[in-house]
Amino acid sequence: MAKRSAGSGGKPQKDQPQKEKGKKSWKVLGTGIALVAGLATTRALDALWQTATGRKPPTSPESPEIGNREAIMWAGVSGLAMGVAKMYATRRAASYWLKSFDTLPPGMNKGATLETKKKIAK
Repeated sequence: MAKRSAGSGGKPQKDQPQKEKGKKSWKVLGTGIALVAGLATTRALDALWQTATGRKPPTSPESPEIGNREAIMWAGVSGLAMGVAKMYATRRAASYWLKSFDTLPPGMNKGATLETKKKIAK
């Protein structure tokens, strides 16, 4: 028999540990995939910058030794690439989650429609 709490309106709390497990699993999956995407993007950016400019990428763009144009270009390119990589990786992880568990990841369910679920699955 499932436990019932006074504040839950008599609903069983059997699913509560499962929900918490799902939230933790999603955090681990989402964080892990974002870290991998970040590392891969950093390496790709470094190689691309070196090929394009013939110099190592700026490690400290705010340094006065680096020209304004180069610092601004590096900040823009690296920021854009990291944002896109993280977004793409998170979308792929959400798609994997949806295919595996037939539900959106925790935190993405609010306001989601069946149409949204179908879009994520693509």
